[in-house]
Amino acid sequence: MSGILSALSSAISPDAVIVLTDGAVYDRDGTLLKVARKVAVSERLPLAVAYRGNLDFGEDVSQRIIAAAERSGFDQMLAEIAAALPWLPSSPMLEVLIAGVSETAGPMHRMFQNRPAKYGCAPSTLIDPGPLHWGFGTDGRAITLQAMGVPAPAGGQTIQAWLSMHGVSIFEYFRNFPVPIDPFDANTDRQHLIGGILDITVVKRGSVSTTMLHRWPDKIGEKMKRKAT
Repeated sequence: MSGILSALSSAISPDAVIVLTDGAVYDRDGTLLKVARKVAVSERLPLAVAYRGNLDFGEDVSQRIIAAAERSGFDQMLAEIAAALPWLPSSPMLEVLIAGVSETAGPMHRMFQNRPAKYGCAPSTLIDPGPLHWGFGTDGRAITLQAMGVPAPAGGQTIQAWLSMHGVSIFEYFRNFPVPIDPFDANTDRQHLIGGILDITVVKRGSVSTTMLHRWPDKIGEKMKRKAT
């Protein structure tokens, strides 16, 4: 699966949620089929929905979430999702990250996924991922900023500025991991699955915007490759 990184601008009193997503769409062999933005935004609310897994399923679910929020408000939308998730189909694979502004609690993010619990968290349950959500496949190694060659945010540096500066390096690190195309199938080949483009989406109380940070030299019809060392 591809990657999602979401961060609150502050663990104590956040005024924004920053979401990074790649854009690789690939087949079961890891061949790049197309490059597509994997985050949808509301035209009426400060709301973004990012997803990884099946593209068509993700697009459909994200639009349903946005429509519910525009109809009933952010908090009511979350309540409706929490009630409906037990009936979420377990296939195809999907992980969804919702970034928006609660009418009662301000900027926040929530996530859910339909994979078994052994793949990261309880399935079909709306979860608060904490100040930082790392939605990446790995090969089992420990994940540290030092291993990525990325410094921790400096004093006075905003999370948005830090991710704008180092987001490409973070995704490049995970891009180099060969991960299973299908984490449910032990016989699936391991491939490099992050690529295409890297977008940064910023959700604030009065706005939501998406900007492309990077485009990789991946070619349609070919497999994505790790960075040469």
